[in-house]
Amino acid sequence: MTQSHRMSTTGLIVWGICALFFTYEFLLRTVLGTFEHPLITDLNLNLVTFALLSSTAYQVVYGSMQIPVGILLAKLGLKKSLSIASLLCALSVFGFGVTHTFDSAFLFRVIMGLGSSFGFIGLLVAVYDWMPRQKIGLFIGLSQLIGTLGPMIAAGPLNDIANDSNTDWRVIFFGLGVIGIIISLLILALVKNNKDYTGTFQILKRPKPLLPTLRQLLSQSQVWFIALYSAAIYFTIEYLSENSGKAFLMLNGYTMKSASYMITTAWIGYAIGCPLLGYISDLTGKRKNMLSLSALISLLSAIIIIYYPANSYMLTTAFILLGAGAGGQSVGFAIMAEQCNEHTIAIGLGFNNALIGFLGAINAPLIGWLINKFSHGSAPTIAHYQQAFWVILGFMILAIILSSLFIKETFCKSTKETTKLYL
Repeated sequence: MTQSHRMSTTGLIVWGICALFFTYEFLLRTVLGTFEHPLITDLNLNLVTFALLSSTAYQVVYGSMQIPVGILLAKLGLKKSLSIASLLCALSVFGFGVTHTFDSAFLFRVIMGLGSSFGFIGLLVAVYDWMPRQKIGLFIGLSQLIGTLGPMIAAGPLNDIANDSNTDWRVIFFGLGVIGIIISLLILALVKNNKDYTGTFQILKRPKPLLPTLRQLLSQSQVWFIALYSAAIYFTIEYLSENSGKAFLMLNGYTMKSASYMITTAWIGYAIGCPLLGYISDLTGKRKNMLSLSALISLLSAIIIIYYPANSYMLTTAFILLGAGAGGQSVGFAIMAEQCNEHTIAIGLGFNNALIGFLGAINAPLIGWLINKFSHGSAPTIAHYQQAFWVILGFMILAIILSSLFIKETFCKSTKETTKLYL
C-alpha cells in the first residue's frame, strides 16, 4: 500500500507524542487561571497585570510565531523543532515557579508562549506526514480532543491536587517542568520525519516566495472573515479558563473546587464539539451552517453563564454547550484550508491560529481593566463582572454576523482528495 493509505506503528507513536506535547502546551496556556488568587497575592498583581501575565505575554508571542513555526518545522523537522520547543516550555515553567516579580514572571511567560507555539502546527505536520489521507479529518479531530485534556487537568484535577495536599503553586510548577523535560526526551528518542513520504499533499511546507504569497493571502477578505470568526468563537472559553471565570463563579456562591470543575466541563464540551462539528460539516458539505450554529449556541450559553448562574445544573449544561460552540473554530480551520491552494495553506492555518491568539492577548487585559474601572478599584461585585463581560457577548454577536452574512460556503471535499481551491 502507498503512504496515502497505510497506517504504521511508527506513525501512531510519532502522532501520539506530538499530541502529548500539544496537551502539555495547552495545559500551560490555561494553568495560570487555576492559581489566580495565589499568583495575584505572591506577585503583587491586580486583575489587569494578571491578565497581561496570563494571556497577553503568552498569546502575543504564540500568535506571532504561527507562520514562522510552519517555516521552521519544514526546515528543521519535527524532532529538532519540537524537542527545542518542549525544552523551552520546561525551562520557562521552572523559571516561573521561582520568580517573585512581575517583570521576571512576564519574561518566563513569554518564553512559555514561544515554546508552546510549536504545539498545534507540529501536531498538524505529524498528521499530514504520517496518517493515511482518508483518515486526516478523524486524526485532526482526535488531536483536538486529546489536546483539551490539558485545560481539563488544569481547571479541575490540578486545583484539587494543590488544595487537598496543601501544595504551593510553585511546587506544582516544578512538577510541570519535570514533565516537560520527560516530553523532550521522548521527542528526541522517538519522533522523526517520515522519509518515505513523497506525496504532494504535505501542506505545511515553506511557501515560495514568502512575502508575495503572504500579501496575496491577506488581500482576501474571506481569510480575514474566517480568522475573525475563529478568534471570536474561541475567545470566551479560553478567557474564562485563564482569567476571571473561577472568581466570577465563586462570587455567585460556588466553591473554588466546584467552579474549577465547572470550567472543566466547558473543555469536555469543546472536546466533543471539535470532532462532531467537523464530522457533520464533512458529511453534509455545509461548513457555513456549522459556523452559524456554533456561534448561536455560544451566545445563548454565554448569556446563561453570565446572567443566570444560580442553577448549577443549568450552568453545567451551559458550560458544556459553550465548549461545544467554541468547537466551531475547528470548522473554521477546515474552511480556511479550503480558501487556500497548496502554496498558501500553511500561512492560512497559521494566520487563523495567530488571530485567535492576538484577540485573546488584547481583550483579556481589556476586560480586566473594565472590571477595575466599574468597581473603582474596590473588590468587584457580580454586577461589575457582568458589565465587563459585555465584551464576551459582543464577540459572540460578531461571530453570528460573520458566519451568517460574510463568510462564503466552500465546496467540502473528501479527505481522500487534495484541496484544489485556488485563491
